[in-house]
Amino acid sequence: MELISTRLKMAGLVLLTIVAAACSENIDNSSGCPLLCVDQQAGLQTVTLDAVTLDSTVSALTGLGTELSLLLATRGDSIDSRAIIRFDSIPARYLKSGDTTSIPVTRVDSAILNFRVDTVGGKIPDQVTLDIYDVNSTAPDTAIAPVAALFTPSRLIASQTYAKADLKDSVTFKIPSQAILSRVGGRLRLGIRARANSSVQLKIRSTETGAIPTSLTYRVSADTTIAKVVLNPFSKTPADQSAEAISLADYTLLVKGTATGAATNLNVGGLPARRAYLRFNVPAFITDSVDVVRASLVLTQIPNNQIDPNDTVFILPNAVLATTAVVDVAKASQIVATANADTLRAHPGNSGQVALEIAQVIALWRSQVAATTPRALVLQSVQEGESPLEARFYSIEAAPALRPKLRITYSTRKSKGLP
Repeated sequence: MELISTRLKMAGLVLLTIVAAACSENIDNSSGCPLLCVDQQAGLQTVTLDAVTLDSTVSALTGLGTELSLLLATRGDSIDSRAIIRFDSIPARYLKSGDTTSIPVTRVDSAILNFRVDTVGGKIPDQVTLDIYDVNSTAPDTAIAPVAALFTPSRLIASQTYAKADLKDSVTFKIPSQAILSRVGGRLRLGIRARANSSVQLKIRSTETGAIPTSLTYRVSADTTIAKVVLNPFSKTPADQSAEAISLADYTLLVKGTATGAATNLNVGGLPARRAYLRFNVPAFITDSVDVVRASLVLTQIPNNQIDPNDTVFILPNAVLATTAVVDVAKASQIVATANADTLRAHPGNSGQVALEIAQVIALWRSQVAATTPRALVLQSVQEGESPLEARFYSIEAAPALRPKLRITYSTRKSKGLP
């Protein structure tokens, strides 16, 4: 009896081992158990579809001044990026405590520009010099060349050199008093440029972050009972477009951007920023009749060795919400929603196939009517407009083996949920 009992126990262990092995199969293998083996009768099937019917690289069109960080980069022939910070209302008078009569501002001292530095993805040598220029002008608000032309020695306000270790968190820059006094009652617009003995790249947090903003502080009296003047970035122009004026309180001035990939590629990132738009024709049974267990957008990457090929660009797939009424794909690519938890980590210099999980995008498509809302997604750099990194992929114009594909693993049984 003891021998029989021992054999039964061993048989049980073998059976458990077989079941465990079956449930640990790779999800792309249809011999495995779907959805935690709830229904052993329902196998998994994987299909690879040439489902992309239209793809294109489009401009990010995010708008000047909407970036979360202002990029300061001086990298030889590849990038020249500067920051503009506007203080369009410099007070001309101040009040003493308890006094109702204002006093004209005739002196300024202890003027400090405070800003926050973001060194993520930075290229910072041992010493970095920041030059600040007076860029006040009547040039159009969105003009680049006329504003860049104002960075001349005659307009230099001050320079300050920092050790690498000092360029973190909050940074201060001393502003000469005369630079503010000369603008009392008017506006002070500052242009910031970084330089070093080698390439330099860092970011300043913009007002769009909602965190501690850049500020300009100074005293207007030797009487310390009179509070310091504290100014945050503010733009009065364009006068007839308040939302744009808010964005232009501070912005990145991109004097020279990165070279983009061929128009026949899907190019994501870079400066000016670009996105990739892809439209799909997905068989109805995928969205209507089966449980999608995994969905992957399979792309073939093209190496881009022009700048920082070994750095990482993070790419996020966004579901397009634009209806058929929006015929311009560049505009449609701006009407998106984040519906995916997965982010592709790509090195610009890499090549070969990569996969981005988009099961949550497929789930969103189920709630859309394909005839009115095309099934499409946009590939976007997480640091769009803040980083020069650009990943490149083959489009549907490439050879069949290199084109974007949709790989879907599904169960033919409609799930009732996990046990």
